[in-house]
Amino acid sequence: MENKQKDHIFTEIYISIHSIMGLLILFYCIFSQTLKGMMMVMLMIYLIYIGLELYLFATSQIIKLENLLGGYFQSVVDTLFISICCIYLDSYYFIVLPIFCLLILISSLANYRTKSVTHGILSTLGYISVGILSGFYPLGIVILQGALLLGFSFFVGELNQLISDVYKRNQYAMEEIEYKNQLLEYRATTDFLTDLSNHQAFYHALEVIAEKHAPVTLILLDIDDFKAVNDVYGHLSGDYVIREVSQIIKKLLRTSDIGARYGGEEFAVLLPGTGQPFGQRIAERICKAVAEYPFEFDQQKMRITLSAGVCHSTVALSRGEQTMLIDQADALLYYSKRNGKNRVTSAQFQ
Repeated sequence: MENKQKDHIFTEIYISIHSIMGLLILFYCIFSQTLKGMMMVMLMIYLIYIGLELYLFATSQIIKLENLLGGYFQSVVDTLFISICCIYLDSYYFIVLPIFCLLILISSLANYRTKSVTHGILSTLGYISVGILSGFYPLGIVILQGALLLGFSFFVGELNQLISDVYKRNQYAMEEIEYKNQLLEYRATTDFLTDLSNHQAFYHALEVIAEKHAPVTLILLDIDDFKAVNDVYGHLSGDYVIREVSQIIKKLLRTSDIGARYGGEEFAVLLPGTGQPFGQRIAERICKAVAEYPFEFDQQKMRITLSAGVCHSTVALSRGEQTMLIDQADALLYYSKRNGKNRVTSAQFQ
């Protein structure tokens, strides 16, 4: 994205320079009455070329023009135009050098080092050709100025490469820092076994949602007889069950809902902006999906069920009330446990 933005900016600058240069020479030739012959032909071709640039830029097709002749088409056209103009306007030969320096600078900033040097070589050849044909300066002076122009192009190319390298290293470092920050945030808020939010992240989400997004429904779920699963099938099978249950919970939640591993084999679900009937249905769906799921670990089949407690609040809650909401949902959960398990008990927050 940043490279595209950079290319867009330098394309605008390049076209602006072309337009200003073409219009200045056109106005000069009209008022000085020197517009004739080859000068007129070259000026008309260049103005058509500028019009084509503007059209392709407006239709987002300028890349087609920039890639002609391996990316050197614009430099060739600029060099020919400036050279021919200065041959016919030999009294203005002294302005050729700064113009070429400006074009080299823009080309270098917009391209890689190798291309910027090639732009410089083309400009140098054009400058020397104009100097020889116009005879405005002695040949030695022209060659010396051409050498300085070529040296300038190499210097700007190397400087541009250095700036690009520093920019890329800084960009890489910033991306690495951003990635590590995201990784740290992920590890600080996510349970490593289930990929759900962890206990700390759950309390933070509850604080935000309960204070600002009432009504809210809290579901607490617990795996029935989980200790027996560990004792009979082993702790690895217990981890497997927790992972599978967490995936079932994630699949049944909306993107706005928060699923968390509350602790051990217990899970919590926050449903912002929902009523008690909806929370009851979600809890029942989760319990039914878990009860029907074919749990199998190390060729051993297991039947897993959940018990759930659902507590619903219609008003925003303070921190103390948030703790009470959790306590009430927990009490409803253990009511389900005491009354046969694999069931859902819900109530309004009081």
